[in-house]
Amino acid sequence: MKTWKCLWAVLIAALTINMVAAQPAHADPLLPLTQAEIDYLGHARQVFAVSHNPVSFRSDGQLLSDGWYACDKRAAGFVGTEATLVTPALTQLAFIYLCP
Repeated sequence: MKTWKCLWAVLIAALTINMVAAQPAHADPLLPLTQAEIDYLGHARQVFAVSHNPVSFRSDGQLLSDGWYACDKRAAGFVGTEATLVTPALTQLAFIYLCP
């Protein structure tokens, strides 16, 4: 009986760790994009097509989330890849097209 309890405890702990470690999925935006967002995504795709960066495989929703995140961090005083963990190309494009 004690081994079953131990087995269940390990199973529940493993499932809990797996659920906590899973990253949330970024969906594509539901609202129509603004012209600035369209320009941002277009230029991001052009830059990544030339540089062969793995970020180019992200969805539009993820790219926009990264851009808005870089803008939010800039407003808080955090700038740079080390502070935001957003690629420099996306950060610069976000500063040009997305940040107010």
